[in-house]
Amino acid sequence: MDKKITEIDQEIEKKIVDERQKDYGNYQENFIMLAEMFTIILASNLRTRIKPHQVGQLMMGLKLYRSTKNFKADNYTDLSIYNKMTREIHKKEVAKKDKVWLYIQESKMESVVLH
Repeated sequence: MDKKITEIDQEIEKKIVDERQKDYGNYQENFIMLAEMFTIILASNLRTRIKPHQVGQLMMGLKLYRSTKNFKADNYTDLSIYNKMTREIHKKEVAKKDKVWLYIQESKMESVVLH
């Protein structure tokens, strides 16, 4: 049975992610820690803290920049992996923010009803 290229790509990405997780730990936790580290390093240049999804965006920027210098397949593979990781983290951050916003709005409505 022949595998589709997309299935092979997914297997390669999973293998890379699994290997890196074994070497470096959970990527979501790492992005949180890197956000703190980047914020400390860039503190005098920032007005707000760096968010974990922005770490992913920075890593994608790095890989994209490297891809302009010469061809190395792992830059594109890593770019794809960082994109998926960043999308997942950002989606969770937005969902969490939406829950907080919804809670605040509901609280305001209860306050209006009670008064």
